[in-house]
Amino acid sequence: MKSAGLVAVAGVLSVVPSAAPTATAVQAADTCPRSSAARARATAHRAPEAADTHDPYGARDRGDLTAAQVAQVEQQLGNLLARKQAIPATHTVTKDIPMYVHVLHAGAKGNLSDATINEQISVLNNSYGGKVSGADTGFSFSLKAVTRTDDAGWYGNPEEHETAMKTKLHQGGSGALNLYTANLGDQLLGWATFPWQYAGNPAMDGVVLHVGSLPGGQSTSFNKGYTATHEIGHWLGLYHTFQNGCQSPGDTVADTPDEREPSDGCPAGGRDTCPAEGQDPVHNYMDYSRDSCMDQFTAGQAERMRKVWGVYRG
Repeated sequence: MKSAGLVAVAGVLSVVPSAAPTATAVQAADTCPRSSAARARATAHRAPEAADTHDPYGARDRGDLTAAQVAQVEQQLGNLLARKQAIPATHTVTKDIPMYVHVLHAGAKGNLSDATINEQISVLNNSYGGKVSGADTGFSFSLKAVTRTDDAGWYGNPEEHETAMKTKLHQGGSGALNLYTANLGDQLLGWATFPWQYAGNPAMDGVVLHVGSLPGGQSTSFNKGYTATHEIGHWLGLYHTFQNGCQSPGDTVADTPDEREPSDGCPAGGRDTCPAEGQDPVHNYMDYSRDSCMDQFTAGQAERMRKVWGVYRG
């Protein structure tokens, strides 16, 4: 993502405040772009597939952290966990997250129906509840309110207007999810802020999604609603599964095997890009596979989200 002090600029999000990591250059978790660089990387290493099946989007988002940034975040998270003895990592811990959905549109363009919004929330509850596959994370989502803003500039260029739109529309506190939909172009599917960035600028907290990525949308291969699942994973404290490549500590989650680079499409027969044990987690929501390929969080990811919640959002 972008911004100094969590305000939208280009490049990085400076990290935060006293109670959160204080690194000076922690990027936004997930601007799921399909930036040209990310797309080139993914295309160069993707499993063979029919020429006409490759989607124009290059990657789910565009921001990754450096190894040094991850190390600083993890050190401070560990310190805070030790002091607060945050939420126990058990499947009995559950949290229903209130959602404020902000529909940016230009007349009829992008003016999502209530039915589509409700379907997206159903996708979130199924994916985070382990009803598709994988672990039940203990998180669920309930719609609190929908706002609709008819503004062609905000709708067509939300990055440029991010500060203005979020300052005006954001509702709730650290535990409320603000989700914005707009037209992000053809190189970006969404972006999110990390939980440890909240204290530095609460109004900027939240997730921005390409309107075409919601269920039944126009983003070919990415229109089953899992971009929201992916981006909210960042909002809850998860890194990409390919964070740090084959180098320790990877994405800091023990049960997601190391992965050298983002997945692309849905590699037939799986993929194994690192010498450590385990095939690449190409079916994980925090990779860059197509929506039809994604179906799971791991128990380790669920545990991490609950711990992070207890420190930064609880």
